[in-house]
Amino acid sequence: MTLGARRLAVSRLAVSLLGLALALSGAAGCRRDAALGPPDSFLVFTPVHDAAGAPQRSPGGLDVVEPVAPDDPRAEPLYRQLAIGFPAEVLRTDYLAKQLVRELVAGAHPYAPGVRAAAAEPTVFVVGSARGTGGPCRGLATKGSFGRVDEHPDLLWIGLPAYPDHDKALPQTLAGLLGATAAGRVTPDGPAAANDPLVKGYAQALEVVAREWRVGEGPAGAMLPDAGTAEQRTLFTAVRENRYAVGADGAPRPAADLLRDPGLVATVLYRLAQSKSVGRKVAPPEVYAPFVKDRVPPGVSPAAVLGPFRNFQAKLLSAWGRAVVDGKPPRDIADLVEAYAQALPAERLEVVRVFVITTYGATVKEGGVRPAADKPGEALAVLTTLAAEVAAGKLSPRAALGH
Repeated sequence: MTLGARRLAVSRLAVSLLGLALALSGAAGCRRDAALGPPDSFLVFTPVHDAAGAPQRSPGGLDVVEPVAPDDPRAEPLYRQLAIGFPAEVLRTDYLAKQLVRELVAGAHPYAPGVRAAAAEPTVFVVGSARGTGGPCRGLATKGSFGRVDEHPDLLWIGLPAYPDHDKALPQTLAGLLGATAAGRVTPDGPAAANDPLVKGYAQALEVVAREWRVGEGPAGAMLPDAGTAEQRTLFTAVRENRYAVGADGAPRPAADLLRDPGLVATVLYRLAQSKSVGRKVAPPEVYAPFVKDRVPPGVSPAAVLGPFRNFQAKLLSAWGRAVVDGKPPRDIADLVEAYAQALPAERLEVVRVFVITTYGATVKEGGVRPAADKPGEALAVLTTLAAEVAAGKLSPRAALGH
């Protein structure tokens, strides 16, 4: 080999070694990685702690987490609930919300890139999070090979205690957290909307259903009446008895108060889901298009595949999402009902009727309609007439507010 050839070979070797060193250096550092897995899946993680017991943070300040095996006592209760319990239905509703965010285009305006990126990730739970419980939170880092840390800044995750099975109302807790996550995905503010009355009310409506849901036959298949916190039990009773619509004196509450109350949102959405004329009604094919792309064979009804519960969730989230990308995000339950009625005109009369009757007409008529104890039927007749006028566009659902 000539001297020149030897120098060229050494030079090439040096370049190769430099490239390898840079690659290893990058691998040991931090990077933004691809999605953790398919969006229609879930993962369970736990925080990583250093030798001193402090939670590890990535260079970008994100919590570093590692997977928890399905048979680990911290994860096993979640896998069980998300396989056969009501939370499994809500988990799949979150999958629907993610599919909607990724696929929906209305008025040529899709969701923002960061929102769509989060919707391409699995649904993630973190048990024993140092940041406490609740959700959704944004951003995690996962341990990679060669000491690398992969950052997922757009990832949404739900925090839970280290041992979730200590919660005797776990199905209700999970339903609420997953519901808030799903609703938060379709709102303009994402996780920042966790305290929005619409997002909270949507989650609370699912909590109520969770306490009713039965798995199997007999008493063992239902949640015990005394399970959960006093707040969880009160929510269940108050929604079913429509307590959020009236004040201490039994009269309908002022319209502005009603529209700001998550409990009233929960009641309206719960009643819509229970209505056979709404929950079970099949929507036009275009409503299901974002959810069933390449998934449902021709000739098969998407509503039949989804089932009654998720059929309504798909319709509601679709109407909500379309209003958001059209630049008209619902401000409150009156707006959300109107968005639903516009998206599904065949259901307009029943949806408006449920809303007006649930609120005792207090957002349409100042003071609302207070049923007489001895003649409740008279109030129902008045409310039905009001609902028909709102559905026909003769009255605004917000007329009591002056607009």
